[in-house]
Amino acid sequence: MAADQGPGSKEIHLVYASPGTAAAYRKNGRFIDGSVLVKEVFETATGSMTTGTVSHAQTLKGWFVLIKDSKNSHPGNKLWGNGWGWSWFDAANPVKTTSKDFRTDCLGCHIPAKATDWIYVSGYPELKK
Repeated sequence: MAADQGPGSKEIHLVYASPGTAAAYRKNGRFIDGSVLVKEVFETATGSMTTGTVSHAQTLKGWFVLIKDSKNSHPGNKLWGNGWGWSWFDAANPVKTTSKDFRTDCLGCHIPAKATDWIYVSGYPELKK
């Protein structure tokens, strides 16, 4: 994620997917039910190196977890909707989500990715056909 001002990045995101998720997406252009995506989020430090300005992971902030659920299996749960289960887990206390409602806590950042099932697939070369 780019910094608001100055060179470098303010965060680095590493995304992990459950086995078969990328292959299924490449095959049919959608995430299959039960797919799990975990985005590990790090704060960064940026500085000059011999190769130029470089940002590197500094401090783990937490994990954003998505579980594909096109069947809307949990209609009364505020963390499930729009085809996914959504949750953020802080690194300082990873045993319980801090998310309360995906509509207010998660969806706002994902609106630009609505056409690609709420996932920024353009950032993941493994998903390209």
